[in-house]
Amino acid sequence: MTTIQGFTGSIITPQSPLYQQAIFRPSATSILHPAFVTFPEVITDIPLALKFALTRSPPLEVAVKGGGSHTSSASSTDGGLVIDLSKMNAVTVSKDKKTVSIQGGALWGDVYTEVAKSGLVVDGADVFSVGVGGYTTGGGYSNLSGHFGLAIDDLVEATVILADGSTVTCNAKERSDLFWAIRGGGNQFGIVANFVMKTHAAFGPALVGAIIYPGTELSEVLKATHHYLESQTATSKVIVTFARAPPTFSPSILLLPYVEGSAARGNKTLLPFRSTNPAPFVDQVTSAPDFNVVSHAADSILAGVPPRAMIGGALFGDLWDDVVSKVYDEWASFTVGDSINSTIMWEFGFREKITEVKSDATAYPARKPHYYVTFTGRHTLPSTDAVSSAWINGLSQFVKQENTRRTGVKFPTPGNFAVGPESVSSAEVYGDALSRLRKIKAQYDPKKVWSRGWVIEPDFGHGHS
Repeated sequence: MTTIQGFTGSIITPQSPLYQQAIFRPSATSILHPAFVTFPEVITDIPLALKFALTRSPPLEVAVKGGGSHTSSASSTDGGLVIDLSKMNAVTVSKDKKTVSIQGGALWGDVYTEVAKSGLVVDGADVFSVGVGGYTTGGGYSNLSGHFGLAIDDLVEATVILADGSTVTCNAKERSDLFWAIRGGGNQFGIVANFVMKTHAAFGPALVGAIIYPGTELSEVLKATHHYLESQTATSKVIVTFARAPPTFSPSILLLPYVEGSAARGNKTLLPFRSTNPAPFVDQVTSAPDFNVVSHAADSILAGVPPRAMIGGALFGDLWDDVVSKVYDEWASFTVGDSINSTIMWEFGFREKITEVKSDATAYPARKPHYYVTFTGRHTLPSTDAVSSAWINGLSQFVKQENTRRTGVKFPTPGNFAVGPESVSSAEVYGDALSRLRKIKAQYDPKKVWSRGWVIEPDFGHGHS
C-alpha cells in the first residue's frame, strides 16, 4: 500500500477496489487512468501529495480535481497523480455574515445549502453539482450575474498552494498579481484550497421551469426574446434551448426562465413568451423558494443523459436572428443517431454588471457587452467523440466569426466554454490577458508543474537562460 509520510487523507492506486470510483467523472470523456489518486482532508495534505509526485523519478504529471464537471480531461492524468479535493468541501459563513469561506473541493450545492441557513446567497453556478474551483477561476457566469457580475468579481481572497509547495494568501493587497491571475487564469497558478467570497441577502422565490415550442416556431420565439430583452432587468435571465424532447424527440425549443420575485411579477416578465402564435405546447413554470432549489431545476433533465459529453461555446454581442437560425438548422441536422441528445443553449443574462469591470482588472478579458451560447454534444459511443468535437468547434467558430464581422470585437473562448486544449488554443482562451499571465506564470510556476488544461507558457523576459 502506498503511503505519504504525514498525509492524513487516502491514496488510491489502480490495484485498489475503489479505483474506478476514484477516477469517475460526470462525463466519460474526462476519465483517464492515473497511477495515484490522492484525497487530501486538510490543507497541509496538499503540499505533501504534490511533493510525492514531483520527487518521483521521473516526476509525475499532476492534475487537480475540484468538481470534475468540465468535459475535458484536465482534472485527470494518464499515469500521473491526481489531487482530488472532494473531501475538502467545508463552507463557513463569517460572523458578520458578509463573506463565506469555501474549501476548494466544495460543490455549489454545498455552498447554497450552508449560506441559506443564514438567509444568504452567493454569486455562483446555476447548477448545484458544479465545482466551486474550476467555475470560479474560469470566470463564473450565474443567474445572479445581473446583480453582482461574474463570480470572480465577488472573490475577496484565496489560499493557494504554489508549485513549490508553499501555501500563500492572495487578495487585492497581498500578492495582488497572483490574485489577478487566478481570476480567469484557471488552474495554471496553483491549487486554490480556499475561496473567500462576498455574500448577499437571499432574494427569495424565483420562477423556473420550461416553456416549450415546436422547432418550427423559432422565429416566434426569437421575436419574443427581442421583446423580453428590451425591458430586461437584473432580476431575470432566460435561456433559449434547442433540444429533442421525449417522447417523440422532434426538434423543440425550450425557454428556460429564471425570474426573481412573486409569481405575478414573474408571469408579467414571461408574457412575451406566452403570447406567441401559436402558443407554446408545454408551460411548466413553477416558483422555487430559494437559490438552492433553483440550482436543482435541471435535475430531471440531467438524470437521463448519455455517459459522454463534450461542451464548447462562444460569446456574442447581440441577438442576430439569422445566426441563431443557421445554428438551429445545423443542430437539427446533426442530432440523429448517437447524437440525438445533443443540445444548444443561448443564455441571455442582464449584462451591465459584468461590463462595469475594466477588461484588465482581472485575468478574465471578456468585459464588453455579450451573451453566450453553449453547444453540448451528448452521446454513448467513444467513436462519436471526434464527430461531436468537430461539430461543436465548427459552430463555435461560426458564432465567433459572425460576432467579429458584425461588431469588430474578437471575444476569447473562455476555458469553461472550450472543448479542450487539443482544439482551442491558450491564446483563444486567455485573449488579451495572456501576455501578463505568461509573466506571472514565470514567477509562480516556472517549471510548468500545472500542465493540464490550457497551459500558459512562462515568459521569463530577456536574458533568461
